[in-house]
Amino acid sequence: MRFTQRRKDALVELIEFLSEAHNYVDVIIVEGIRDVSSLKTLGCETVIEILSHAGVSDYELAEQIAVKYNSILILTDFDEEGLKLYQKFSRILERNGVKVETSLRHWISRLMAKIGVYAIESLDNILYELE
Repeated sequence: MRFTQRRKDALVELIEFLSEAHNYVDVIIVEGIRDVSSLKTLGCETVIEILSHAGVSDYELAEQIAVKYNSILILTDFDEEGLKLYQKFSRILERNGVKVETSLRHWISRLMAKIGVYAIESLDNILYELE
């Protein structure tokens, strides 16, 4: 895929945000370990939690997260499954008094659409294309 200036600008903007995300949220929640790796490769220093834990229900996991953090960015993939996970955890966490940063998620979804990537774990591959 050819890297247009628009895609480069969007990727740079996303990388800049990720390096400063800790100023906006206490934690970023992702679907899996590859997502964590991808965000770290892009320079994210914010605490990252994974949604799936063996033997822990979604509600128990959400309660554990709600006890530790006040402000959360849920970065599930921007596909149907990721949207369902986002909606589910967003509702549970908000019921537990956590601020879910929906506007940041929407902004990131627009950047990722410009980049042409919809899975968090694929972002590090795009970085290598840019180099």
